[in-house]
Amino acid sequence: MSSPRYLTKSRYKLGLECPTKLYYTGKKEYPDIKIDDSFMEALAEGGYQVGELAKHYFPDGHDITTLAHEEAEFQTNELLKQENVVIYEPAIRFNNLFIRIDVLVKAGNHFDLIEVKAKSIDSNDESPFFGKRGGLLAKWTPYLQDVAFQNYVLSKVFPEASINNYLMLADKNAKCMTNGLNQKFRISRNENNRKGIIVSNTLNDEDLAHKVLVQVPVDDAVKYIHEQKSSNGQTYCSIDHAKRSIFEYIEVFYNRIRRHSTLNYQSPENFEKAFYNTN
Repeated sequence: MSSPRYLTKSRYKLGLECPTKLYYTGKKEYPDIKIDDSFMEALAEGGYQVGELAKHYFPDGHDITTLAHEEAEFQTNELLKQENVVIYEPAIRFNNLFIRIDVLVKAGNHFDLIEVKAKSIDSNDESPFFGKRGGLLAKWTPYLQDVAFQNYVLSKVFPEASINNYLMLADKNAKCMTNGLNQKFRISRNENNRKGIIVSNTLNDEDLAHKVLVQVPVDDAVKYIHEQKSSNGQTYCSIDHAKRSIFEYIEVFYNRIRRHSTLNYQSPENFEKAFYNTN
């Protein structure tokens, strides 16, 4: 029996960038060809370090480390039975939508959803995400869409709960009082070659007292994304309406009808059928 194919937040972001890539990603018969880019690798490693530092700003949290979807979801649900709890990388699923939130803080019937990014921001900017004409700035849009997707899934699982949404980013105005703070978060690999962080036992409260990461509210941006118009000018009355419209576009038109030049002017569905018929 094949394992469920979830729409995760990474696949959601991929679909926003290119629906064709979303259609083929994760399918064994279509190998993922990636360019080895040392610069992107370095950026990714910085993300691991920032993510681990963020956890230390929310002490006494529970870390969900398993990659197995069902086990991660089970562990998360058990922890969420507590009245107040902090969870790192909790797994939340609604139907076939599956997310892993960087940091989730539960206090009664309220959640703080925190997405950590290795990107800097001016904490003195009162409106960092919107342009002069009222739309989202392009440089922030992918990060905000990421949070909006997580918000949607979390709100569906807990419809009675209130949710505040945040990006946690490097503060351009903060001064790091610890020389070599990043060296206290060392990149490591386990036996499966999966990356992780080993935190130095010299990390102390003084290192964390002067925060270099800032928690920025993004509720307005999330609301804007949920209410924005489709590409054909249609106004979505709800996130469910938007989801149905996007699904119809991708699954009915884009994958079954629209012909793609890169697929010899066939639709993805016809191309896939032809592939199986000749192999």
